[in-house]
Amino acid sequence: MIYFIIIMAGLGVYDILQMKTKKQKKEIVVYVIFMLLVGLFGIFYYIDPERTSFSKLLLSIIGRK
Repeated sequence: MIYFIIIMAGLGVYDILQMKTKKQKKEIVVYVIFMLLVGLFGIFYYIDPERTSFSKLLLSIIGRK
């Protein structure tokens, strides 16, 4: 899982630096939000890949089967 976090951070820094040179501030905010979500989903999966999927968990919370 450490390698996953290092790769995510490295790619994030690289992409953000490129966006910063092009002065894309709004895109950086959206990119950071998506990277955090992907990171959280990745950690959620790597902790226990045999558990109920996130989509099934979300559907059970809202009452769907």
